[in-house]
Amino acid sequence: MQSSVTVCLLLLVFPVNAHFVENFEDCMEYFYKGHVPEWTPNDHVHICQKFKNCYHFATLYDTTNRIPVYSAYIVEDGKSSDHDWMVEPQLVNKKFEKKMMTQDSLIYKHPTLDPIDPKDIGKMQATDDDYKQLTKQYKDQYNHGHLNPSSHHAGDASKATMTLTNIVPQKQKLNEKRWSRHEAKLKGWAKNYSVYVLVGAIPSKGKDNWITRDNQPRVNIPEYMWVAYCYCDKTSQSCKSGGATAENTENKIEDKYTLSQLQAFLEKHNQTVKGQLFDNDCYVEQAAGASAAAGNP
Repeated sequence: MQSSVTVCLLLLVFPVNAHFVENFEDCMEYFYKGHVPEWTPNDHVHICQKFKNCYHFATLYDTTNRIPVYSAYIVEDGKSSDHDWMVEPQLVNKKFEKKMMTQDSLIYKHPTLDPIDPKDIGKMQATDDDYKQLTKQYKDQYNHGHLNPSSHHAGDASKATMTLTNIVPQKQKLNEKRWSRHEAKLKGWAKNYSVYVLVGAIPSKGKDNWITRDNQPRVNIPEYMWVAYCYCDKTSQSCKSGGATAENTENKIEDKYTLSQLQAFLEKHNQTVKGQLFDNDCYVEQAAGASAAAGNP
């Protein structure tokens, strides 16, 4: 696996001209064996999440609902860092900067932008003002829900998760309790395993489950959260997998899914995946005498 440090060095020597592109060619290392699960219809934006000249993870982004479809990353064992919320300049204008930045920084660099008018910064993405409205509209029911959590990384990689293209409105109790505990379990595996993760959201249907501004729907409040994981022993290279789902209305999580069961769940909720979530369903054939991978660590 190519290290993120190597990717940073390559970016410094060979500047990359695209941040969100037609595919994930610049951040393939965050997908197990380079296998990218594609959604049908594939009308979403591919974002290689870039912060301080480094790629840190990948996001498939839904510009209609203004929430991510999924984020793909590798869990790190380290202390997380905080940062102000950021937006994606190239979702405002393809000629803008190729890295995430705060909304204030974006306006400073491009003073003709209207920070309030959704047609400027927020035409294709959620903004700070949308999430401020979330608090006003729903009080303390929902908050910023990371798909790729800051707690699964350290330093700049942790700060990079603070982009609104990696965020959904998540039920606060779920986010801070059961979902957080599940994230902690995955992080605990990172000491002995290489942990590849896909975390996604399923949009709600209808007109009621939205953050609204000026009587216009702005950001969809997901009906479900889901996670798929593939983790491989750093010594034996044996791999295991699983998944979980949570309805975004209560503090409850179903965490006993196989990958095939999770994919069936996604398709039941109109999330059609082309192929598999992970390469060969995260299965590695064992050498003679090696034990088969099964269950959790």
